[in-house]
Amino acid sequence: MKKILTSMLLFGLIALTSLVSAQQLNKNQRAAIQTDNVETFKKAFTKAEYDKCMNVKELSTTMLSYSIKYQKNNIANFLINNNSDVNKACDGVTPLMTAAKYGNTVAAKNLLKKGADKNAKDNDGKTAKDYASESKQSAITAIL
Repeated sequence: MKKILTSMLLFGLIALTSLVSAQQLNKNQRAAIQTDNVETFKKAFTKAEYDKCMNVKELSTTMLSYSIKYQKNNIANFLINNNSDVNKACDGVTPLMTAAKYGNTVAAKNLLKKGADKNAKDNDGKTAKDYASESKQSAITAIL
């Protein structure tokens, strides 16, 4: 009984920590990314938020991964060129995995040039190449 209670308490603390650690992306911030305008983006986010895991609905993501997913390459390039962490994983998913899954070849190439780890694994042990292969993104599979 004591082990069950301890396990439940530990699970609850882990769940609470994951909720607290990610900040909610607000409507204005989502709109700023959708413009793909760097100046608008810079007004909506502080530099400290660039590499934070942010909640968007039930997804936890960095701004780099979010901009890559929606093909907002001006913002993605700005973040990559301004030392955003190209290997930052939220919920185990890196920006390169996101590029691979959504077929953003330009972002994938830029991430690799900046040192993205193509061998990084998500929580299920999948790499960016696995994401590309599963999503039938042959151009990205070829560069990974």
